[in-house]
Amino acid sequence: MAVPRFSIVIPTYNREDLVGYTIQSVLKQTFADFEIIVCDNCSTDDTAKVVRQHNDARVKYVKPPRHMVIADNWEFARSHASGDLIIMLGDDDALLGSALERFAEAATRHEADFLFCRTVEYRDLGFPGAGRNTLDCPPFAGSSRKISVEEFLNPLFSCRLVFDMHPSSFFFGRAIGDTVAKRCGRFFQTNGVEYCAWPMAAAFAKGIALVDLPLSICGRTKKSWGSNLILANPGKQNMQKFIDDVEHTRKHAPLTNFTMANLRAEGVLTAKALFPQEFQNYQFDEQQYMVDTWVELKSRKSLGVDVSREMQDLVDHLEKYPHVLKKVVNEEQADTSDRKPLWQRVRKSIGDVGLRDVRDRKANRVKVQGGDIRSGFKISGDDFGFSNIVEAADALERLIAASKDDQKKPGLLSSQGLEKGTSSKARIVT
Repeated sequence: MAVPRFSIVIPTYNREDLVGYTIQSVLKQTFADFEIIVCDNCSTDDTAKVVRQHNDARVKYVKPPRHMVIADNWEFARSHASGDLIIMLGDDDALLGSALERFAEAATRHEADFLFCRTVEYRDLGFPGAGRNTLDCPPFAGSSRKISVEEFLNPLFSCRLVFDMHPSSFFFGRAIGDTVAKRCGRFFQTNGVEYCAWPMAAAFAKGIALVDLPLSICGRTKKSWGSNLILANPGKQNMQKFIDDVEHTRKHAPLTNFTMANLRAEGVLTAKALFPQEFQNYQFDEQQYMVDTWVELKSRKSLGVDVSREMQDLVDHLEKYPHVLKKVVNEEQADTSDRKPLWQRVRKSIGDVGLRDVRDRKANRVKVQGGDIRSGFKISGDDFGFSNIVEAADALERLIAASKDDQKKPGLLSSQGLEKGTSSKARIVT
């Protein structure tokens, strides 16, 4: 039996209303040499029924013997993939129709077995916060290039991220996963699976490539882990459900909270502990990690989430960094009602530390009406005629094609290829 070029692995759990869209986005690919492995983590809803409704031999359904925490389920799912290149596609995420075609071309051109693209964010109609049914696209160059191991790893260990690490934007060679598993027992480890797996993949890859195009869409929904624990406040009970379904033991991260900063720390520090020789030249920036944690906790607090325990834990660990601790204490005691946003105050007081606050990213976006969508944009489904993640992917594909046609007319964005009745100019959504 021929080995497929790609394995699209979709770990899922109780997402009967979402996983169908993810599968659809893969079946619409212009590159057909792939398999889809849907790994159902013992769902109690109709997820299995939804998957089996897709009458395509490339769609395969697997199920672990019991419900597992995230990393265990991902490792089980990976073991069923037979393709040369594997992606762990989120069950509320989607790929643009040309994604596999572009990844295949880049893998060949750059002789790469570890590749990634730009990640777009789609907040669906059920998102538990502001900005429902909007598509948020980062800046992109429109081409692919080779990435050095140092260019990829240095930002991770220094806690100054340059690339979005979202799993749904990464392909890794099956041989890489097998090699790592043989060396240390498994490929996927820790709750923030990507922050441990991607450094290891980079260290063992024959070649790394960035496909600098927005080819993967991260779905933000009422069931999304990130949406509920980072971007919104769904209530204590719902938040606890998400936390209960992950591993609670931390082996390397100094703190014990569920911030993204802590997931990153546990991931990279675990990778370094497993492969000390491969990562001996990379030092983890603990001070920056503490600052990132502080900013993230303040953001959660502003949404009405009780982070008093996590904040006290942070303050205790900041004793070794007195100048940072002083800033934290002063901010906690100060009346900030008439002051600038927290991220701006942090940068002014302790320097530009590369914080990844979502509010900061808005400053770099420009209106699509100028025609230069490569500088990033945020559009509404009301303007472009989409109401789910698959339709959003189609709209983005058309925008990319239209912008190519109009590179000689920088003042315009053509409506060619867009659905009839939709605007060829998008408004900024705040």
